[in-house]
Amino acid sequence: MSAAKPQLNTILHHPAIWRAADGMRSKQCRQQDFATVATGYHALDQVLPEGGLPVTGVTEILCPHWGCGEVELVSSALASLSQQARWLVWVNPPWMPYAPALMQQGIALENTLVVHSQQDKDTLWAMEQCLSSGACSAVQGWPRNPTPQHIRRLQLAAQKGNSLCLLMRPQAQMQQPSPAPLRLEMGPLQQELQVRVVKCRGHWGSPWLRLARPGHHSSTTLHGNAPAAAHKPAATLPTRPVGACATGFYSAPHSGG
Repeated sequence: MSAAKPQLNTILHHPAIWRAADGMRSKQCRQQDFATVATGYHALDQVLPEGGLPVTGVTEILCPHWGCGEVELVSSALASLSQQARWLVWVNPPWMPYAPALMQQGIALENTLVVHSQQDKDTLWAMEQCLSSGACSAVQGWPRNPTPQHIRRLQLAAQKGNSLCLLMRPQAQMQQPSPAPLRLEMGPLQQELQVRVVKCRGHWGSPWLRLARPGHHSSTTLHGNAPAAAHKPAATLPTRPVGACATGFYSAPHSGG
């Protein structure tokens, strides 16, 4: 009988044998992999898998210009994540984050770090190190032109550190291949934020959505192939808290690249 028991264990652990306990563990792993944080915009959360941004992995946000509302779009999620005893890191933002606006959104400034870099390789290195450390709840970065290999490394680092990576990219790079599980495209800033889901896991994308900002009308869907036009910001960088063109979340430009 004792000799038969090891043989039975060997058979039960054969990869062709399904075990109920393994199914439960797999379900728990899937639930952790698809954990999300709400964006605070009901119309967007409805079209996102599991009702929000994944708290682990890369979310790519493609922008027609910086200051089109990319920070406002994720500010509610950042506020939730900043309550953890982990860092919220900004790597090489185009302008300095404007602390009073972030505080007004509920983002914990004591858990917020800003990293500046001169070269793109340093931006990507800093993002990867922060993501894989496990010490950061979210890392958002503005690399100039990451390759699919770079994005894949960021995805692996985010999974290792259980962190959200917000990868800010110019809209002109949308046609470049990307392994990011979630890609969002933003339109020019108007009274509402304009955004659509380009790519996500397990679902189709979405039409253009108009997301109401505080003090404006409720979120709606745009029945068309392109966002409404808007004036683009001036070429010069602002030297005071930004108004309409950057939704007030950026301040003076930094001296880095």
